[in-house]
Amino acid sequence: MMSQQPMFQLGFTNLEQEVHGCRLPVTGSVPGWLSGTLFRNGPAKFSTQQGWHTHWFDGLAMLHKFTFRDSEVMYWNKYLRTNAYRRAQETGVLGSGFGTAAGQKTVKDHNANVNVSQIDGHFVAMTETPDVVEFDPYTLDTMGVFDFHCEFPGQFTTAHPHIDWKTGRHINFTIEFGAVSQYHLYSIAPHSTRKERIGSVPTLEPSYIHSFAVTERYVIIAEFPFVVNPLELMTSGKSFIDNFQWKPERGTRFYVVSKSNGALVKTYEAEPFFSFHHVNAYEAGNGDIMLDICASATASVVGELQVDNLTNKDDAPASPRTELRRYRLPVSGGTASGVLLAGESMDLPTINQARGASRAYRYAYGISMNKQRMEKYSNQLVKADVVQGESKIWFEPDCYPGEPIFIEKPNALSEDDGVVVSVILDGKKGHSFLLLLDARTFTEIGRVHVPHHIPFGFHGMFTEELFLRHA
Repeated sequence: MMSQQPMFQLGFTNLEQEVHGCRLPVTGSVPGWLSGTLFRNGPAKFSTQQGWHTHWFDGLAMLHKFTFRDSEVMYWNKYLRTNAYRRAQETGVLGSGFGTAAGQKTVKDHNANVNVSQIDGHFVAMTETPDVVEFDPYTLDTMGVFDFHCEFPGQFTTAHPHIDWKTGRHINFTIEFGAVSQYHLYSIAPHSTRKERIGSVPTLEPSYIHSFAVTERYVIIAEFPFVVNPLELMTSGKSFIDNFQWKPERGTRFYVVSKSNGALVKTYEAEPFFSFHHVNAYEAGNGDIMLDICASATASVVGELQVDNLTNKDDAPASPRTELRRYRLPVSGGTASGVLLAGESMDLPTINQARGASRAYRYAYGISMNKQRMEKYSNQLVKADVVQGESKIWFEPDCYPGEPIFIEKPNALSEDDGVVVSVILDGKKGHSFLLLLDARTFTEIGRVHVPHHIPFGFHGMFTEELFLRHA
């Protein structure tokens, strides 16, 4: 039986409007203590008169900025003026990309549509190629490709760097494709832009890896059995991700690398699974590593994110895509065992970074699928208590959330003393709003109304700085 047109379809349509410092109306309230800036990143242009991107990950990058001060919220949004954007505006041509083979074969598009971060005080937009794009945090103007002032090998990276909670170092890795490929781990010191190699792990068939884990002493790379032959990657003519194959017989491997000397300390094996997003990892008192991750049984979710698949009228999938699991990596080595941490599905996970990153923690937040109303796009927010195994949800029919960000209250008394904010698409009303939830109770405090829809994005960050010219 065919269902009605999905209410979330608007989240995959172009946003043409750019807003420069608009005060947004509020329903409910914005806490007076909430002061700072929320940056968001994601695709916002999927088509021109000449064609369209068929995969969600290939839409043109747009930045969004919400500034909180004195219970008021100001809003900006702006496309990154990248090579990909300029070509689309001038010629109408959308190039090939992550999951889009049609169109002109392109390099150095710099369509940094996944995440934002800071490097030596510079704000940068990131995707899964090593080049990052700097932007002005006041105006969202594009400032060009960021200069790391060093050469570092690799053609692929993650858009999920970690900031070490003790040293402040920026940690990430690249993949260098070759006859023997390498995962090259690096860090960047505070007040520096230079990538310093931590160590390297060789592999014959590198995996598609979107994120990784960090503990106090280790960097952990989870190598899923969704792998590529590097020669085929360079010669096939397919989109990037279409070169990868699911090989469950390989299982999943966890590479544990020492931060201090770059040595590969141990390799663990587990059953085959796939994940976009790690949640957190830490070292238990006995030395075992506890690694929490949003896991799915196969990598089929990658192909399911083609826009035409997401927005057609076919019935929704029968089960949630991802589940929150914890893998224990025993200090003695051997096999990693996983257990389910919560009954609700979860992806785009976040935690209270200031208190929990690379340490034992209790609460994780994410987007989720309502069990009574299954759809092709996540339609609820979830707060998981990873100690008690309990969950709280926020759900409103025909409303579709983005990544939740936790913001701690000044002088907070507990790990969840603060607010959770998420950009929500209201499918019925045809526009988006920024939802504010009390993080402890997971109940609504207020919503901030945006004058247009915001296409479904990926990741962002909150900073206590206002970035107002006349603050």
